[in-house]
Amino acid sequence: MKFLASGALKPPRSIHAVSKTKVAGRGQLTPTFKRGVVLLRDTRGTVYRVGWEPITSPSGRGGPATRKRSAAKGERSGGRETTSRSLAAGKYTITGYRLIRRDKRGATWVLSATETRGIRDFNVVAENEKVLEIDPSVVVDCSVRRTKLGLRILVSITGEIEAGVSIYRKGRRIPIVYRVLDRQGQVVAMGKMEYG
Repeated sequence: MKFLASGALKPPRSIHAVSKTKVAGRGQLTPTFKRGVVLLRDTRGTVYRVGWEPITSPSGRGGPATRKRSAAKGERSGGRETTSRSLAAGKYTITGYRLIRRDKRGATWVLSATETRGIRDFNVVAENEKVLEIDPSVVVDCSVRRTKLGLRILVSITGEIEAGVSIYRKGRRIPIVYRVLDRQGQVVAMGKMEYG
């Protein structure tokens, strides 16, 4: 608690405003995903939270973080927000991300990943656009070992460069459901595993 009260741990700087014009010394960051957040660390150790998601107002109601482009002007619309965010030119390291999507039934799914050592580095060049790609793939690796006490099940769930991930549906982390079969295909163990 003393560490938290000391002020040594600084909250990330939030960047969510639309970048409409080029500014000297700054570049534009444009993601390949529609909704989400990335956590970035610069070479000085400053952490930034760059968002492409609705901002929740103090009343608890979500409002759009950006305005949609006008279809009448021939620009992109259809629910896609203007995507550029302004960042100072320099080198950044991705330390985490959240990708947000809705399924056909309207349920919100969130893929959240963190890797404090860094997922990937990239450079922002002044007065240029940098396209930010985040691989939404999830790798589930499972192994089962028989021990004297029963079965030992090891599961790892990772994202880009083996960053640890959690998957949420409607705000709740989804459990990992498993079944272990014998050589005849009979179920010998089943259950749910918590993770994250």
